[in-house]
Amino acid sequence: MKLKSLMVITLVVLGCSFALAQAPGSYSFWSSAGTEQYCNYNVITQNSGGVAAGLDNTTSVCGFENNSPIVGFAASTKNDGQPAYGAGIVVGDGIYDASCSCFSGLQWTVWQSAKLSKEKNGRFSGKYGWMGVAGSYTGTYFGDNYGYISAGAPKAEVASQKTTSGKAPQVRK
Repeated sequence: MKLKSLMVITLVVLGCSFALAQAPGSYSFWSSAGTEQYCNYNVITQNSGGVAAGLDNTTSVCGFENNSPIVGFAASTKNDGQPAYGAGIVVGDGIYDASCSCFSGLQWTVWQSAKLSKEKNGRFSGKYGWMGVAGSYTGTYFGDNYGYISAGAPKAEVASQKTTSGKAPQVRK
């Protein structure tokens, strides 16, 4: 009886530690086909108390001059026609400002799943792990993207030079 109780407690502790291991850390983004890894990746430094923060690393593989800040909160999205849904975080991302080293007035907002996408033998399956939407200070929506998510930073030789947010529209001055 004691051995069974010890095994159950051990399994519960291990299960909790695996779930928490996905909070702070690095997360790479893949295309919706699961064949292209983007050059930018999120580094979550805080994910507690409902607040998530960190940076979108755009310097290592993308070659940008600056990384972009990300900050947001824990959030769940419903399965109501969106390509990605479930429990995770929603963060505002300054990737457009990082791409031009300027104030662009553009916003990239990303929902990122609390769970990694399922991957076996280099192929993804199941639900998508992220989706993003883009807009401007004028309130104009101009694009979106979604795909799979994996742990760790992308390898330079595997990642494309594209970012998850695509190319920013021309900013009028």
